[in-house]
Amino acid sequence: MFILSPSTAPTVAAAKSSPGEKSPPSSSTTEAQEEFVDDFRIGERIWVNGTKPGFIQFLGETQFAPGQWAGIVLDEPIGKNDGSVAGVRYFQCEALRGIFTRPSKLSRKQTADSEANGAQTPAGSTSRATSPTSASISTAASTATPQKAPQDTTTPSSMTNLLRTASESISNLSEAGSVKKGERELKIADRVLVGGTKAGVVRFLGETDFAKGEWCGVELDEPLGKNDGAVAGTRYFQCQAKYGLFAPVHKVTKIGFPSTTPAKAKTTVRKMVATPSNLKRSPSASSISSLSSVASSISGRPSRTGLLTETSSRYARKISGTTALQEALKEKQQHIEQLLAERDMERAELAKSTSHLGEMEHELTLLRTGHEQQVLEMDAKMDQLRALVVAADREKVELLNQLEEEKRKVEDLQFRVEEESITKGDLETQTRLEHARIKELEHSLLFEKTKAEKLQRELEDTRVATVSEKSRIMELERDLALRMKDVSELRQRLESTKGSGSTDDLALPSPLLEEVSSLRNQITAMNNEHLSQLNAWKYKLAASDSHHQQDLQQLRATNDTLSMDNKTLQAKLDQASVQTAEVVSQWKSKIEAAMASQQQAMEDLKSSSSKGAAEQSAELLEMKITFEKLKVERQAESENAKIEQERVRLVHAKEVEELKGQMLVITEDREKQLESLRSQLDSATDQHLVEMEEALSKLQDTELKVKDLQVSLSEGQERVGALEALEAQVATADQKVAEYELLQEAETRGKKEIERLGKQLEEAQSQIVTIKASQHDGESKVSDLAKQLEEREQSHAILEQALATVSQDKQTLEEQLQSMVSGSQTPSMERKMKSAEVKTTQLSEEKTKLENDISEMIKSSGDNSTQLTKMNKDLKEKEMYEMKLAATHKSQQLSALHEENVKLSGELGRSKDEVTSHQKLEEERSALNNQLLEMKKRETLLKKGFDEEKNSLQKSIADTSALITERDNELERLRSEVSALRGENAMAKDLQSAVQTLQSDKAKLERKIQSLEKKINDDKRQLDNFVCTSAKSQIDFLNSVIVDLQRKNEELKMKLEMMVEASLNGNTSHDMNTSDR
Repeated sequence: MFILSPSTAPTVAAAKSSPGEKSPPSSSTTEAQEEFVDDFRIGERIWVNGTKPGFIQFLGETQFAPGQWAGIVLDEPIGKNDGSVAGVRYFQCEALRGIFTRPSKLSRKQTADSEANGAQTPAGSTSRATSPTSASISTAASTATPQKAPQDTTTPSSMTNLLRTASESISNLSEAGSVKKGERELKIADRVLVGGTKAGVVRFLGETDFAKGEWCGVELDEPLGKNDGAVAGTRYFQCQAKYGLFAPVHKVTKIGFPSTTPAKAKTTVRKMVATPSNLKRSPSASSISSLSSVASSISGRPSRTGLLTETSSRYARKISGTTALQEALKEKQQHIEQLLAERDMERAELAKSTSHLGEMEHELTLLRTGHEQQVLEMDAKMDQLRALVVAADREKVELLNQLEEEKRKVEDLQFRVEEESITKGDLETQTRLEHARIKELEHSLLFEKTKAEKLQRELEDTRVATVSEKSRIMELERDLALRMKDVSELRQRLESTKGSGSTDDLALPSPLLEEVSSLRNQITAMNNEHLSQLNAWKYKLAASDSHHQQDLQQLRATNDTLSMDNKTLQAKLDQASVQTAEVVSQWKSKIEAAMASQQQAMEDLKSSSSKGAAEQSAELLEMKITFEKLKVERQAESENAKIEQERVRLVHAKEVEELKGQMLVITEDREKQLESLRSQLDSATDQHLVEMEEALSKLQDTELKVKDLQVSLSEGQERVGALEALEAQVATADQKVAEYELLQEAETRGKKEIERLGKQLEEAQSQIVTIKASQHDGESKVSDLAKQLEEREQSHAILEQALATVSQDKQTLEEQLQSMVSGSQTPSMERKMKSAEVKTTQLSEEKTKLENDISEMIKSSGDNSTQLTKMNKDLKEKEMYEMKLAATHKSQQLSALHEENVKLSGELGRSKDEVTSHQKLEEERSALNNQLLEMKKRETLLKKGFDEEKNSLQKSIADTSALITERDNELERLRSEVSALRGENAMAKDLQSAVQTLQSDKAKLERKIQSLEKKINDDKRQLDNFVCTSAKSQIDFLNSVIVDLQRKNEELKMKLEMMVEASLNGNTSHDMNTSDR
């Protein structure tokens, strides 16, 4: 058998507290992303990852990724963008100077590894690996086996006591563990470590406004913080600037509570002293019986008071003078003899207890010696275990720090992957822009094709014009040939008439000269036109050529820029692939090193703690598994990133090649089209020039021929002039005859038109009469509608009267209800309620009747309104149709008259009769126009009247419906009030019945109280009389005896307590000495 010392309690407590203080799962990574965005301000000077300086230009959420992001303008062009991502602009800066990052990557100082919020340490660093309770107990049992030899000499009772002490020490261990858990909780003014590196004092504990969860505000010893105790304008505690830091509670470690401290031993000693079960152990059955007899003697004392009460009750029953007193005295004497016998028994028991105490002291000395030896051995073993636990804790902390570093590196990799996704988005936007530019170029190509087609059409038009000019030149040549024939004939005539006078010969050739001069002028004008057209075509061709050259230059420039962008993107992709390869190799080397260090640490731990390291091996296995998982995840992420980069690079290369091919095809098509257009234009200009030169040569030949003919034509000019004069006179005579005939025809036509217009006027007048009749019918219908409106107004007035009666009934009902409430007369209230119900039913029936009447009126008004609208629509359609027909007919007539008027004014300008008829026609037209205007005015007036009537009807219907709804609301309110009054009436009845029952109960209770008071007074009087007369002397005697017995009893108690305290003081002083050692 063995005894566990109290000093083992801290180990067990630490072991019990360790499972609750394990590092949290992977959710710590998500909690680590809750950055203090409010700690930074826009325009503040910061460093990205501690190396890239810049200024904050954006803080908040973005569209390209979830969470909080910070946009930074770097001092050097080593960024990723110009403040925009995927077409969305967040801030403005130069190209390659903008970058987006998490606020956790920012710092206000240039450091190698800056923290996001000063609390990026692992959540599991606060836990301490300690051995569990089972392991400690097993080790204690194993170490206690060598003590079996000296313990075999003890008695069986001491063995049982040892078992009891062992079980109690184990229970004390669990209590110490629970105390340790309480001591681990954070409090204000505790010394703590934030992230395992920053020491400080707790100044705040609780929830905050800037983030969810429980946060700890720490005042640091050094200026490594983020604030002065205030975040986002809210102050949580006061400290100097840069000394304040907020961190989640699970990332804060309390200083001054290692896994083993001497204070735990003291607490366990106090526990053992406080428990009375440790003190009441007896080695034998005799001591137990003696103690039980003491307890029974102590507990038996209250029975004496019971005897007194029994004797007093007996004396109270006997009211017969001296005989009762003598019997009472005998009984008292017997009772005193019993008490004396009991006192003797108690003295014997005290003697036995003193002897038993001596035996117990001897046993205690033996137990103390054995206990001291076991304590020494257990202290040595505990020191060894503490050293092992401290070493394991250190290794665990190192492993956890390595884990945190690996997690940070994983976050860096994730951030790089996000940046690569951002660059991918930028590349996609660039490709979209390039596609858009290609589409624009295609549109411009189509535009140029249309221009080329227009030019071809214009060339064809010029060809057609040249062909027409050729035909015209041919006609001119034919005319010249005819004129040459005329000239030859004239020559023959001249030769035949040489004998005539010289004056006649000189006057003939003048018209021929005029014709020749006119022909010359036409030819020169045509030449000038052709030259101007040629110049215009040349200018157009030069402008189109320059435009095509500019387009080609732009296409080449865009092609060059695209190739440059492709090269830069390829370089970036190569650089990113190299960086990812380097990062992956670094990760691999670091993971291998970490794994090697872990394996070595595992081997060391296995060799050092083979017995009590079961839980440590399990934790190390868990860490190994997490490392392997992280390794697999990192490998998968790196492979995915490589695959994604390769895919993006291939897609971009394919797109660039496709764009290059499209650009080459477009440029080749453009060049081919331009070459074909140039060749066509050159051929067209050459043909046109050749044709113009031929025409000019022909014109020069004709001019020479004309010069030759001028001499011959001058001779026959006079004769031709005379002939022409005769022909002109004949023509003028023919024209006068034709004009006279035309005037006669125009007169007959004018008469016919006047007759036809008169008939049309008569028809129009008859139509106007019919329209007026239809208007009269409409007015009668309107009057009928007005009568119906009056009838509805009368019904509306009746409804208003009914509503007024209803409101009066409501007022009377309210007054009745008030009177019912004020006066609690239930039969009158019930009568009034019945009358109110009858009235409400009558009102509801009247309401339904009114609603039916109103619905019928609305239906009739709706039918009438529909009939009116239909009639008005029919009238309007008829009038509009007739007016349109008349207007079209009259417009046709007017147009015909206008044409004829123009003809007549041209032909019969001098005839007065035709002028008067024209004036009459204009007057008739003006009269018809006036009639049309009057008809339109009437139509507008009719429309206005109908609209006003319709609006008034709608208003009246709306007013009636509003009144009905108001009355419905009032009726509903009355019903609710009636129901409330019914409820109040029922409540009043219940209250009355309850009050009556309470009053009856009260009367009964008062009667009972009076009877009880009488009884009590009688009992008091009897007791007072009895006590005063019979028991004064006896009670005094008994009281004196009882006082003596009580004093002796108290003295015995004091002795026992002194002995117990002496034994306890000796034990505790010995335990204190051993713990101080």
